[in-house]
Amino acid sequence: MKKQTLILIVSILLISASVYFWKFGKTNNDLESTKETNDIVKLSSENRKSLGIETEIIQRESIQTKIELIGETEAVPDAIIDVPTRISGRITSVFFVEGDTIKKGQKLVTIDSPELAKLRSTFLVAKSKFTAAEQNLNRIESLVKMNLAAKQEFIDAESNLKVVESEKNAAVENLRANGLSIDNSASGVYTVFAPRAGLALSRNAIPGSMVLGNQILTTIAELSDLWFQAKIFENDLKYLSEGDSGKIILNAYPDLEFDGILEHIGEKVDPESRTVHARVVFKNKNRKAKIGLFGKAILMVNQREGIQVSEEAVQSYQDQKYIFIESKPNEFHWVKIKIGSVNDGNVEILSGITPGDKVVTKSAFELKAILFKSTFGGE
Repeated sequence: MKKQTLILIVSILLISASVYFWKFGKTNNDLESTKETNDIVKLSSENRKSLGIETEIIQRESIQTKIELIGETEAVPDAIIDVPTRISGRITSVFFVEGDTIKKGQKLVTIDSPELAKLRSTFLVAKSKFTAAEQNLNRIESLVKMNLAAKQEFIDAESNLKVVESEKNAAVENLRANGLSIDNSASGVYTVFAPRAGLALSRNAIPGSMVLGNQILTTIAELSDLWFQAKIFENDLKYLSEGDSGKIILNAYPDLEFDGILEHIGEKVDPESRTVHARVVFKNKNRKAKIGLFGKAILMVNQREGIQVSEEAVQSYQDQKYIFIESKPNEFHWVKIKIGSVNDGNVEILSGITPGDKVVTKSAFELKAILFKSTFGGE
């Protein structure tokens, strides 16, 4: 009896174990089957056509990283100069208007200045005193040699000459410091000449008006080259080097490109914006660019071989990037990828696909919707 009971218990345990392992194996198979099919969308030819799905066979190609720098235009400092009056007086004539092309040495303005007349008079008096003192010293020196004058008279005449010479030199420096010519003229009329060639950016001179010695009459600039002062974000520094070529696109001329060179990258990071100053020099095509215009500098750098697809092909899910690959006719595989730079609507693919894969480039979002609808048990 005990033996039959033992056999019965063992039989029950064996049957239970068999049932358990059968169900466990079936569950695992179901999970594996689900896993295999959860990342695949199968469509009929009609459905594919209605969705407008398009694919492209991916190949390696030349890729560049596109860096955009925001900034504004500025005149080259060595190519722009303010023209001051240098001395107070009354403007009698003006020989230019704003926008004129100015030649170096061109007459700009004449000023009648009592102050200048006084400076020139002081110079002429000091010059006359110096000439007289010099002649007197020479005369006394001759008399001393002939023992007709005392040595002390020569010493006094020499000392007087030095004092008068200092006065003359001071009068000369007063004229020179004001940019005035040193000549024998006693006139108070002063002519302002252009110190360089370029465009007259302004005109602050009206005939008959009184001006002070520090008033700016005009600003002359040579604008064939301009600076584009921009900012580089610290994450982009690794791609850029001085000497890189690029294009300047200004907000005022969105369809016009100016050729430029990245001439300088700053040495200090702005702690607030986390950017570094950059200077791009560019050619001012047909004088279209103006000082102070906003825009962007576009630099294509870091040329390399790689794979890229259109942005429309890349889908996001839980902070990850995916694409669909047509592994078989009308069978689309949901594949996780790692992306790199994004340039002009194209995304660089660093991993996840290989050359020759057929990637869905249009209606990838619709495929994603179908995939997740089936995954979550939608109808």
